[in-house]
Amino acid sequence: MKSLQYANVETFMIFRFSTPICIAVADYSFLGRQLPSSQSWISLFVLLLGSVGYGLSDSFFEVEGYAFCAIWYVMFCLDQIYLKHITNTVKMESNWGRVYYCNLLAALPLFVPFFLNSSEIVAVKNMSFNGFLALMISVLLGAAMSYFAWMARSLLAATSFTIVGNVCKILTIAINVMIWDKHASITGVGFLLACLGAAYFYKQAPMRDTKQEEENTEGGGSSSNIKEEKPILPK
Repeated sequence: MKSLQYANVETFMIFRFSTPICIAVADYSFLGRQLPSSQSWISLFVLLLGSVGYGLSDSFFEVEGYAFCAIWYVMFCLDQIYLKHITNTVKMESNWGRVYYCNLLAALPLFVPFFLNSSEIVAVKNMSFNGFLALMISVLLGAAMSYFAWMARSLLAATSFTIVGNVCKILTIAINVMIWDKHASITGVGFLLACLGAAYFYKQAPMRDTKQEEENTEGGGSSSNIKEEKPILPK
């Protein structure tokens, strides 16, 4: 939110569309996946080049905004890898368990400012029926989004999940173009569409067989000399 306070949506999206490259390397380093194929690397770099072109058409440049985006970038990449690690290692009988834990842990810190701010309590007491209905719809949509996000995260690699999230941002950009004046030009939107096209051609990297990789590296040497490595984080 701090990033969007100082920069427009396009500025933020530059960083968002370049995250899969970093996460693809982290997928290989920590989660035991192979590096992407040549086609997928091309797709990732087209995403990066598209985001650069997107940035050049930015209608509102703010250095402070970019600084906050850089901080978000690091936190986002760490978050994607860590949450994928959680889905791999923490087994639950239902996907709803992840949804409940995630939202409960996020909601707990909000109780303190809510009860300390009397205006918030008054607003809840005086809420109209239409306001209550809008709130309930928002809760249902938020729960559904959380459920399907965790389901997708459990089925996809961290890189693939990130790309899916990027593709979903096209609706955000469309709304931004329609209702705000601080947005990229038609050229910038064209670069964004190029990014989305590149995402279409990305193929998820499979899990790697570390033992087989070592056999290939050693030229098919004796298996007695092979020590199987494990990824830093469990598969």
